[in-house]
Amino acid sequence: MKRLILPAVAALGLACLHGQAHAAIETYQVNLNGYAVVGFVGSTPEEFALAQRQANTWEMQRHLMLKPQSIKAVAIDQSKSLALNQEQLRQAIVSAALAKVP
Repeated sequence: MKRLILPAVAALGLACLHGQAHAAIETYQVNLNGYAVVGFVGSTPEEFALAQRQANTWEMQRHLMLKPQSIKAVAIDQSKSLALNQEQLRQAIVSAALAKVP
């Protein structure tokens, strides 16, 4: 029985590691005159969903005073467009932060 359980546990562990390796989200920070915006960027629909969850968690913690009040978080969907250069990405993060209700 032990011989069947150990390989199954090892395979499950490797499957979990494999799934996490593909969920890499890029994080950028833009400074705006004393305030900052953290942008979580997803390059696939799955990564964008994860980026939205991370931004929502950050904002919830910010409203509960667990995160700095001067840092806002947004999610950017890069899966539908071509790769953005640094300036376009910065502009997308600033635009998303300004569009969000405080």
